[in-house]
This record gives sequence, C-alpha cells and structure tokens, in this order.
Amino acid sequence: MKKTILITGSNSGIGKITAEYFVERNWQVIATMRNTEKAGSLKEHPNVSIYQLDVTDTESIKNAKEAILNDFGKIDVILNNAGFGCYGAFEPTTESEIDRQIAVNIKGVMMMTKVFLEHFRKNRNGLFINISSIAGLVSYPLASMYVCSKWAVEGFTEGIYYELRPLGVQVKLVEPGGFKTNFQIEGISWSHDESMPEYHEATQKTIKTRKQRYSDMPDPIAVAEKIFEAANDESDRLRYLVGDDAESYFAKRKEIGAEEYMKDVYQSFIN
Repeated sequence: MKKTILITGSNSGIGKITAEYFVERNWQVIATMRNTEKAGSLKEHPNVSIYQLDVTDTESIKNAKEAILNDFGKIDVILNNAGFGCYGAFEPTTESEIDRQIAVNIKGVMMMTKVFLEHFRKNRNGLFINISSIAGLVSYPLASMYVCSKWAVEGFTEGIYYELRPLGVQVKLVEPGGFKTNFQIEGISWSHDESMPEYHEATQKTIKTRKQRYSDMPDPIAVAEKIFEAANDESDRLRYLVGDDAESYFAKRKEIGAEEYMKDVYQSFIN
C-alpha cells in the first residue's frame, strides 16, 4: 500500500520539487496550495491529488482535512512547507508584514499541526516534517522577522516532540541553506521606507549580494532528498541540515561560540 504525504505550499519551489520526488518513488502525494489554478504540471501526475488549503485560514485547513480524510482515510506524513520571507531592517517593517510573517511561518505550522494531530493521535502513528532553515539555527543581518519565524518553528517542534513521542507521533525539522528556487526571488519581500535613509545602503547592498549568489546556489533536489530521508527515518532524530552553507555556518557557530560568531557576521555585514 502506498504511503501518503500531504505537502503545503506545493505549487512551486521546494514544495513542488518534493511532490514530484515522492511521486517518482511511489508515494501518493496530497498537494495543497492557496490557489489550485497554480498547480501546473502537478495536475498531470496520476498519484498527485490537488486540494485548496490556506495555512493562514483555520477553516480552510479544517475543510481540507475533512475532504482529504474522506478521500484517503489515512495520512502518513505532513510536510509543513508553506512559507515566505520578510526581509529588511526591522524599523521600516510594517505591522501588516509582521502579521503575515507570523501567520504563514509560525501560526500556519501550528494550526496545521493542531488540526491534523487528532488523526495521528488516534492512529498512534504519523509524522510532521517542518521546513525550517539554517536561519532557524543562526541569525544574519536584515532578516530579523524571517529568523524570528524560523527560530519559533524550531522551538515549537522541539517542544512538542516530548509530548507526541509517547503517542507514536514523530516530528522532524529539515533545515536548508540557500538553494536555487523561486523563494529567493518571489518568496521574499523587502521592507523599505524612504523616510529612513539610514537603512537604505545596507539593504541595497544585501539585495545585490543575494542576487549575485543566486546563480551559484545548488540544485534544490537535495532538499527533496533530505525530506525523503527524514520521511523514511524511523529513528528519533529531530534535525536534518541540508546544504554546504547550512552545515558550515552551524558548525562555525558551535566551534567559536555564539558571541564570536555574531562578531564575525557583523564584520562581514559592515564591510
């Protein structure tokens, strides 16, 4: 019998690549997204089922759950992938940008977990894989909101690990570095306010650097491979880093300590 994975934010980027990767390995994929008209080539796969689901709308999550369980009866894995990045200096960040960052990256993960947890609890089986980021383990300039959201996902996931493990329910974190996906272009918004010129030069420099790095970023298939590894790993391992940059940044922070690491990042930022 095919295993079933539900993926949020599956119309593009890591979500879509992962959906295709799992289908190729004989999984049944439940591809969810805010706008099903953007499903694109996923509609062509016989083992992909498309459902409307907005992680910022609890009723949408509940309606999707009812429809999905009515159609499939059982879900084995839920991949909380939907997300976006609010970047830029914090002071010009608007309240609506703050609300959106929290709603998608933090509350969205929490409500997906809360709504579907009953299903896993009653089955005494199931796995939540939450897409974090190296930004969930280290911080970097002009990313306070995005880093905050990923640190929250890290804490939430580690926190519920203890209460769900006795129920036979697993939680895991996949923590990618930078990969060449549309998230790097379309998934990031930059806060800006002309009345605060003090932040302008640093922001533009950072945007330019990120654009220059994009062409050298690795193939995101590595993230799908790591997610597949986590989905099939029956151990109690919690974290799965993926990407040379993620591995090196985290190793360096552990090696030299948080304070020295921050000094090093700051020097790179101002130079």
